[in-house]
Amino acid sequence: MPPLDIVICTTPIRPTPTDYPPFGSMAIIQALREDGFDPFFYDIDGLRPSFEETERFFAERKPDVLGISAVVSTAYTYTKRLTAMVRRVSPKTRIVLGGNMAASAELLHRLAGVEICVIGEGEVVSVNLMRALQACTGGPLDYEALGQVKGLTYLDPRGEMTFTGYELSLPAKEVFKPDFTILEQFSRISNFVTDPMERSDFALDPRSHEAHRRGKKQINLVTAKGCVARCTFCHRWDKGYRPIPVDDILTRLGALIERYNVGFVQFSDENFGSDRRQTEEFIRRIKAFDILWEVGGVRVRSVDPDLLRRMKDAGCVAVYYGMETGSPRILEIMEKKATLQNNLDAARWTREAGLFTIFQMVLAMPGETPDTVAETADFLKQVTQDMPVAPRSLMSLNYIQALPGTPVYEYARHKGLIGRSLAAEEAYLMTISDIDAADDTKFLNFTDHDMLTVRSWRREIILDVVRHYYERQGHRPPPLWKFLLSRVSTAQPSSPAHPTADHHEHFRQRVIREYQTGGYFNIQRDMGYDLIVAYFWPLRRAALAMSLFRDELRRLSLGIFLEHLRDWARSHISSRKTGVPTESLRSLMTRLTPPALTPTEGAMAPLRAGR
Repeated sequence: MPPLDIVICTTPIRPTPTDYPPFGSMAIIQALREDGFDPFFYDIDGLRPSFEETERFFAERKPDVLGISAVVSTAYTYTKRLTAMVRRVSPKTRIVLGGNMAASAELLHRLAGVEICVIGEGEVVSVNLMRALQACTGGPLDYEALGQVKGLTYLDPRGEMTFTGYELSLPAKEVFKPDFTILEQFSRISNFVTDPMERSDFALDPRSHEAHRRGKKQINLVTAKGCVARCTFCHRWDKGYRPIPVDDILTRLGALIERYNVGFVQFSDENFGSDRRQTEEFIRRIKAFDILWEVGGVRVRSVDPDLLRRMKDAGCVAVYYGMETGSPRILEIMEKKATLQNNLDAARWTREAGLFTIFQMVLAMPGETPDTVAETADFLKQVTQDMPVAPRSLMSLNYIQALPGTPVYEYARHKGLIGRSLAAEEAYLMTISDIDAADDTKFLNFTDHDMLTVRSWRREIILDVVRHYYERQGHRPPPLWKFLLSRVSTAQPSSPAHPTADHHEHFRQRVIREYQTGGYFNIQRDMGYDLIVAYFWPLRRAALAMSLFRDELRRLSLGIFLEHLRDWARSHISSRKTGVPTESLRSLMTRLTPPALTPTEGAMAPLRAGR
């Protein structure tokens, strides 16, 4: 039997390559290698070839199988373009897709040219699938063989979609054993082994500038897979939570320290610290490595003052939580399994421990109202009012994005915000393709309030929180002319081409200035908020409206802008109430989703529900 020529490729996720390694693709490649296959990795996300270069690659190689790693649905437009091109230049190539985008499996099969989708964790599934495809290389699909492979969807000879059910999960010890030499061989390792001073949290910590850390690199690792929660806006394939044994984490870390001179680590878990026994052992043992590290995806119920202090002592610099909202009702709708007091406690304990954090909020969930927005503003006032820096730098406020495989997405279909036909779903996925999470222009309005009002909520929160902070601090602004002059005089020279010790200190000071004046994550880096808060507070409503109308007029056609303006005017004359959810969206959609009427609808049901 001839060897199977397999290409695994990524898709561009954000406008520029991320420093987060393609752990999923790497795991698939390693699993295939262990079974005797020799896949080629085409890291489109990391290498960013032109589309013409990509076309030449596939036209010359003509692989037997192309496996597309599509970890986010916002890459749908690129994925469809890629599959169409591959089918044109290499018509015999089997096109397989895995990752979160596969929640839209029927659409991918019928409209995007994807032959097979891998559902869920892919290591075992991919090996079994390649064995089945190898047996029918050059001929038609063997549907009987495919039906024996768990974790697949495809269209059967009748044209109905089949889902073969989920494959069993890997043991925790087998999860995420990243071989970074794959990135050396096929991608740009410099994308993933980076300068820690490019991150504000590391740059601001005095320990980062100790002499023995100079020149050390930063890398990403994970300590667990999955999450103990099932937030209604979060798409998940992995059921349950699997903490990786600490021995394995530290063995992997030690190898990376030796190979890449690593001294800083982002533990970029979906959920760090929910297994207290593993966390305690991890903190105790990582201290000996004398590295600095930060963690993401921490649940507010997983921490306490003593734990956070010991994390700081063991080298932790920053802790990032999914607090999401300051409204108890929205916490229920999100199914956060946490209370407002949990959020408040975690914020206070983190500050008292001397750890950095960003308060990451999600706006405009189903059920959001001006009252719940005010609750979020009040929460942010409480958690930032005693900080030593301006709160604008501590807030990340993003609007909800409906992604396939979540109750939020199904609620959007139920409400008619996303049409129920495949063409309508595809139109929506194309609308949200190739955008960053901070782009708040493509979200669906789930609320009972007009779009302009909803779009104003983020600006209103920032103004309110910044004003409260300055009043709390007793801050007296200088005369307006001095304020404007100070902003003009803070323009900085360009950075030198070759970093030096002086350059790192220059960068650190620049980060501190940005941090103090605001501008972290997605908050606009301008002085408009400070001007309004300090000098034009009585005119804030008019200033906010003028700013919003200007931005909307720039991005929208005149017709749509006037429609939004009319809706805004009507909402200020009479209120409308059509009913908003007050319970978990998952519970709501379980009740509202009609039974499947066709085999395809039955196959799609578990994918739409997520895990």
